[in-house]
Order: sequence, then structure tokens, then C-alpha cells
Amino acid sequence: MKPNKVLLVTADQTDIDEIRDALVEHEVLTCTETAEAIRLCVENDVYLVIVEEDLPRRSGFHLFLELRKHRPWMSGLLLTAGADENVLRRALDVGFSGLLEKPVDPVLLLQRIYQAMESARLQEENTRLKTLLPLYSFGEQFLSASTEQEVFDALVEIVSDITGASRVSVMWYREDEDCLRIVAARGLDPELAESIRLRPGDQIAGWVYLKGQPVILNKGPQDHSMFAHLLRRQDITAAISYPIAMHGKVHGVLNISQAGGDSWFSKSDVEMLAVICGQTAMALANVRFRAVLEEKTRLRTIFQQYVAPEVADLLIAGGRELVGIGEIRKVTIFFADIRESTALVQQLALHELRSFLNEFFEIFTDTVFQARGTVDKFMGDAVLAIFGAPVELEDHNLAAVRAAVEIRKRFEALRLAWVARREQFSVVDIAIGITYGEVFLGNVGSSQRYDYTVLGTPVNVAQRIASASPSGHIHITETVKRDVEAEFDMAEVGSMRLRGVHSPVHVYSVESREKDE
Repeated sequence: MKPNKVLLVTADQTDIDEIRDALVEHEVLTCTETAEAIRLCVENDVYLVIVEEDLPRRSGFHLFLELRKHRPWMSGLLLTAGADENVLRRALDVGFSGLLEKPVDPVLLLQRIYQAMESARLQEENTRLKTLLPLYSFGEQFLSASTEQEVFDALVEIVSDITGASRVSVMWYREDEDCLRIVAARGLDPELAESIRLRPGDQIAGWVYLKGQPVILNKGPQDHSMFAHLLRRQDITAAISYPIAMHGKVHGVLNISQAGGDSWFSKSDVEMLAVICGQTAMALANVRFRAVLEEKTRLRTIFQQYVAPEVADLLIAGGRELVGIGEIRKVTIFFADIRESTALVQQLALHELRSFLNEFFEIFTDTVFQARGTVDKFMGDAVLAIFGAPVELEDHNLAAVRAAVEIRKRFEALRLAWVARREQFSVVDIAIGITYGEVFLGNVGSSQRYDYTVLGTPVNVAQRIASASPSGHIHITETVKRDVEAEFDMAEVGSMRLRGVHSPVHVYSVESREKDE
């Protein structure tokens, strides 16, 4: 989970320590002065401010109003020594989301933080949608381009029309020359545009390309910026350079500038360029990969059928009838089951339960993929994964157990985060069963609909072990135990009689930590 930044404005060190201890998953910025609070708010992505009611030389109410001028969607909590109806009414009138009474209750603080940040996100999203939604109408114009040059020309035209900028240019990195060159421009002399070469790191555009961060310069208020001296032309009053990235890598820079008058650019202009540059990246990707997509149209069908990307790769490379793909393999079967989710269905709104399960499935998928396993399927509140095929693994039993320990740890952190929102989640836990054996691995179904899955006794055993195991436990069979006992501490559970399995199954419980930790 990405940490959220919280700004705490108070002169009381006790309050600072208590709140920081409670908000270990958040980045807490602290200060006591108005000017410093405004600076931190402007320079950081602050979603929430906690303000002391009585500050030196200024009230918390007035400071909050000042901060919201710079970040209108930001939520606030008023820290007060005495909460009463009058204080609450005044706080709500100003725009605070609620009160925090001293001494701070950690559980109540987490609940208020969650509620306030959700409110801030909604307000921010609404503000952005009103500003940026009209820009998406240009997507069709971009995507109709059939060459990269048409995309660059469309970008210059659209940005010129929207911003009214005096000069617009697109610079693109050329690997063979190791420099940025102008590939499209308006308001620049063509010969000058053709002659410009910038190495990564040089000038403003080179810095933006190298760092991947936009730069906004307004001549008046930014005379002391590290880039101010680069605005050498006296008629340029404002400028923005924005990185154009594809698949996480910067490939070029969009530059716009205004000449004369008292023109200036704001953060909303930067967000507008973010949308347009995002559309540009999509259009370029569309041009570059259109031929590949046309040649492999069945890729789309495969990704609709399969969860794990390695399964899709296997089928694409197979070059044979999809329904016929299958083989007998010895693999590790991993089954995870969430306990008490049925009780939650009766107590929670379905959208909340869905959000919780989605976060769990994200943890599960991420951990399994990092361990080079394959997520086979989601089954309500349970998940089935495979280790050892179709991705070859030398120690797939060990990889599965390591993934199980990591999933259990991450699930506990997820559970505690949800308990802070709703106490009903305190009863939720996870149990995991891991087995090893021979299974059928491949497609099962018809020519109209098929499922890439595993069939065999080890699958049933893993599911039954997870269902029969106490909450919070990782139970493994004898074969798995032999491959991992040198790495993990474990306890003997004994023989289990499992429904649908003829013979008793000897089971062991894996401890939380590896022996060398």
C-alpha cells in the first residue's frame, strides 16, 4: 500500500509522538509555524492535515482555511483539548472532517484518518474530473494517427489550441545520437528547431528527460528556482517541460512557453499536460504495435481465458489446438482459504467485502508471481496456485512454502488495516494447505469454453488440509516437508482423515520464520 502523507501542525511533542506511533503506515510531516505548514503542503502530496486548535499567533481554524487555498481537496482534523458541540459545529463549518480529542486514542485516530482520506480522495477526484474530463475527447484524434510523426504533429496542434502557448515543441531521444531532437514544433524557426541538440541532463528539457519529472517556471515568483537562469529570453514569461513516458520509461519531452505579458502556468496546466501526454503515449504504442497485434489476434482471446501471463505465453508458443493442451506432471499444489468470510457477508455491504477480497487477491497474486508460481483460479474466498509448471522451478516445494509464509504475513497486515475500519474483520483469518504429487495439468472443457487447470488427488488433499487446518496455519504433507525442513522450523500435526481421501494424510505445520533468520 502506498504511504499517505499527513501534515501535523502542533507545538506539543507528546501529540507528535503519539500520532506518529499510531500512523506507522503513513508519512507524518510536522511543523509549528504557519509559513512552514504552507510550504510543506505545497511541496508534498498531502491528503490530510491535523491542526492544533490553539497555535502560537494563529488559530488552527484560520491556518486550515489558508492551507486549503493551496490544496482545496485536502481533508482536516482539528486537534483539541476540549471537544464540545460549539467546537464541532465551528470545525465543520470551516471544512474540517472531524475532531481529535486529547489524549489521542490510536484506534479512533486510525478510523478518523481513513474516513478523512477517503473524503479527500473523492473531492480530489471530482475536482480533477471536472477539469480534465473534456481533454479525453482528443483521444480519437490521437488514435487515428497511422505514423509516429502524425502523433507528434497532433500533440503540438492540440497543446497549442488548448493552452494558447506562443511556442510548443516535442523533443525525442535518439539513441544513435544520444541526444534529444525536436520532432515537431510551432512558433519556432524551422532551421533553429532542426539545429537543436540536447544531451540528457542539459538545460531544462534534458533535466526533465533524465529525471522524469515535470518543471513549471513562472518568471515572477520563481526567480530563485534552480532553472530560472535558463529562461534567457526576456520575452518568455512562463514555461513548462513535461516528460513523455511509455511503459515507465521516458522517451521525450513536451515544451510549452508563453511570451510577453503577465502569463503564467499553474499545477492544473501540468495535470492537463499529463492527460495529453498520456494519450500521446497510448497513440505511439498503438502505432508501434499495431502490426504485432494484427498478427496475433488470438492473444486477446487467450488473455480473456487465463489469469497467469505464463499460461498465455505457453499457449501462444504451442501452435496447436488449444483444447488438446495438457500433460501429466509432478507439481506443488497451493490452496489458501479465508476463514469466517461467510459471517462477513451477513454483516457488511457487498462492495466492502468485494474490496477486501480484491486486496487479498492482489497480495496473493503478487506474492505467487514473485515466487514464479501460477495462479490457477479464484474460488469465492479461496485461491488455488501451482508451483513447478508451466514455469519450471528447481525447488518448487520450497518456493511454495516461502510464498505461503509471506502471504500469511501480508494477510495479517491487511486484516489489521481493515479491523481499524470495521471490528468485524477481527475474526477473519487464513489457512493454507500445500501438497506435492502427480496431476493432470492442461485445458479442460469444450471448443467454446475451456479452463487451464489441475486435476488429481493432490489438489483435493491441499483443499481439504486448508479447510481442516486451524486459522493462521500453514499445513504441508510429508513430501513437501522433506524438501523444506532444512529451511523452516515445523511441528508435527499428525494424521488427518480428510473427506474424499481414502487414506489418512500425515500433516506438518510450518512456523513463521526460516531457520537462518
